[in-house]
Amino acid sequence: MLFRPAKTEAHLFLSAVKPINPPNATAMAMWFRKRLRNRKIIGWKLDWPNLRLALELSPRLEPASGKFLVLNARSGMKFTNELMEGFGQSPEWPALEDILENKDIWREYPHISPPFRKALSNLPEEQRHHFYMEMASGKMPLFFLHKSKQGWTSPLSWSRKEESESFVSALEAGNSYGERTLFPLLEMEEEKPGQTLLKRARKKVERNLARLEEEENRLQKLADEKIKAEALQAELYKFKLLEGLEVITATHPHHGPQTIPLNPYLSPTENMEHYFKLAAKADRGFPHIQRRRTELLAELKQLEAGGIPESQQQGKSPLPEATSSLPKRYKGLAVSLFRSSDGFTILRGKNKQANHAMLSRASSPFDYWLHLSDGPSSHVILKRDHPGQEVPQRTLVEAAILCGLKSYRQDDGKADIMYALVKDIRKIKGFAHGQVMVDQRKGTLRVDLDPTLEKRLGG
Repeated sequence: MLFRPAKTEAHLFLSAVKPINPPNATAMAMWFRKRLRNRKIIGWKLDWPNLRLALELSPRLEPASGKFLVLNARSGMKFTNELMEGFGQSPEWPALEDILENKDIWREYPHISPPFRKALSNLPEEQRHHFYMEMASGKMPLFFLHKSKQGWTSPLSWSRKEESESFVSALEAGNSYGERTLFPLLEMEEEKPGQTLLKRARKKVERNLARLEEEENRLQKLADEKIKAEALQAELYKFKLLEGLEVITATHPHHGPQTIPLNPYLSPTENMEHYFKLAAKADRGFPHIQRRRTELLAELKQLEAGGIPESQQQGKSPLPEATSSLPKRYKGLAVSLFRSSDGFTILRGKNKQANHAMLSRASSPFDYWLHLSDGPSSHVILKRDHPGQEVPQRTLVEAAILCGLKSYRQDDGKADIMYALVKDIRKIKGFAHGQVMVDQRKGTLRVDLDPTLEKRLGG
């Protein structure tokens, strides 16, 4: 099923042919994929006068999503738990005479479109009522595609003077129309990757600048908490020994009286320290905001000049930033951290417990998981920033070598290392820690085990 919303010429049809898709899925596509994965269509409801189709989906707990996926030909897709009142109800069909007399009847009855009214008006009087009743009862025998100077028009259930083709069902007409109009459009975009990429890159930069503005506003609110902390500090002697306070009024040396909410489970001193920590967090964030804004403005300037920043060129992905120590969410995991020659982060478990925990605490579904093919070894996670990010062969080989160096083949000089996506690795209840099932491998690498690699990559 192919769906492409648009204000005028939208597409929703079934096809056995897979169209050209962009090399990397958009963030919105990945968001929907995540929430649709492993769900089935168990029902549907059609609201054709408003060009909407609701697909009832099997339930899914995580991530939370709606019961229905609504496809709106004009505005796109969305999840919802409840359909709007009246969704899918059969529309009312006015009297034929009212249609012929009122040119604006489509405003009250959207299914009485101007082209349909014109087709009725052009028919001989003795044929109008039969045609109208066939349309209202959904019993039209044929559907037509018409070709004008501008190209093929949307399927209609009546014939016109232009060149046309007939079909016995709306599905066949929709399929033929979609393949004739949508597929060439996608190919045209593929033939002009520069223009398409330029437009997409500009939108991405503008979107990132807007998000940066939101983040700066959030940090500014944290920075303003310093006033509360300083007011508390100035008059802490009044409240230091009190407990269970929920709000106090303290006078700031420069900003005057301040009403300060407190956590009653913390002492006034601890509340003061908490406000100072929030302000310090903002102080640490502002330089990064400024650096990132400078980068984005430079990219925007390059785009306005017709160039595409290297980080957004098709088929290229920016290298991940190196980390000198484990992020906070990895703390407590017995893992070694490496940085590949191409800048990718590689994690290697030090024991069975770490191997077991890495899959859930230190990996994303699109990361790579590596393990010795024919025996025990440490688990290795090769981190990626997003599902479309390409991993250089050199980095993949380095991760495989790091895996082999912590296996029973470490003294053999060579080892066969298999790798797969984390989403294809399953922990099985009852298995020992570190034992998993691999649903689908990406491949196997035979590598030379270089014992100096660990030191060079900084483990």
